[in-house]
Amino acid sequence: MTHRIVIVIGSLQVGGAERQIAQIVPRLDRDRWQIDLVTLSRPGPLAEDLETAGFRVWSPPLASRITRSGPLIRLLRALITVPWLWFWFLRKRPAMAHFILPEAYLIGGLCAVLAGQSRMIMSRRSLAHYQDRYPFLARVERWLHKHMAVVTANSEAIRGELLEEGIPEHRTRVILNGVDTNAIRPDAARGARLRQSLTIPPDSLVLMIVANLIPYKGHADLITALASIRDALPDNWQLLCVGRDDGIGGALQAQSAEAGLAPHIRFLGSRSDIPALLSMADVSLLCSHEEGLPNAVIEAMSAGVPTIATKVGGTGEIIDHGVTGLLVPAHNPDALAQSILELAQDPARRDAMGTAARVEIENTYGLDICARAYDDLYQHVMIPETAGKP
Repeated sequence: MTHRIVIVIGSLQVGGAERQIAQIVPRLDRDRWQIDLVTLSRPGPLAEDLETAGFRVWSPPLASRITRSGPLIRLLRALITVPWLWFWFLRKRPAMAHFILPEAYLIGGLCAVLAGQSRMIMSRRSLAHYQDRYPFLARVERWLHKHMAVVTANSEAIRGELLEEGIPEHRTRVILNGVDTNAIRPDAARGARLRQSLTIPPDSLVLMIVANLIPYKGHADLITALASIRDALPDNWQLLCVGRDDGIGGALQAQSAEAGLAPHIRFLGSRSDIPALLSMADVSLLCSHEEGLPNAVIEAMSAGVPTIATKVGGTGEIIDHGVTGLLVPAHNPDALAQSILELAQDPARRDAMGTAARVEIENTYGLDICARAYDDLYQHVMIPETAGKP
């Protein structure tokens, strides 16, 4: 028997959580599950891929046309979305609802509860620092927790927060992020071709950060760190910043220019060719002030690239410090600079770390491993006594 499941998410724009869902859904057992997706705003390019693969993506007709951002715009979108989504649950009556990320949980979870939805799952993929700014929403989340059959985290750090919020241990699960290790793998030839297309010399040291331009991603810390060691780096080094500009791109470019680093730093914007870009990187960087279990680190390691990352959230659960990469404190440009310098000056160490990183990802973070975990989760919620059985 096929059960209908709806996954509710803010959008299917290009982002870590969104890309993960777009990759996992086609790998779920179609003999068991009919998967629909609901986005709260404009669906985004990943929705097109899912629809091409045969999945239905629903969006509020009016809210999905709103392209501007800001608090009042978000409020307007919510006022449009809530009645539409409540009525959607009343009409469709899915067997199960799965909410991804806080906005989808708060809006979707509330609508589902009011519509009498029974089986529900919430997945949190980042630490709940946002609750400090919005204590009322934190209370709403705790109320919604009581209605969830299972709440999942993608790291032990996040699971620890969920337990502190009062969710019983038996209703929590850790499901690690997954990566397509066939698509993202070491490929020196592809990297050489891409370097040539971007006019980057073969012997240049290429640093790469894959993160949308958001303050908490720490790009400003990285520029400060690079400015402090610019004279010790190879003459033709390059930093490639890959990610959507969420409003701070101009400030980061101004900071780069003021530090005299503009010739060395390129802002490539949102890209769909992350595997190819990683294949030409010597060192991957993630300088975030907060994270859940960052896909950017997993993908870089899958490509055999050593990673320097801040030790926040579940990042320390992925990187074995000194073996598969280096961990540094957040908000610490000096420590970040020292680690960059260590790897910049030691190609043999970079190669050894990259090889170890690839092995770790193949063994633990494969996309099929992740998809099987979600299949088992859904089976557990639908028919608890059969969970884990073939």
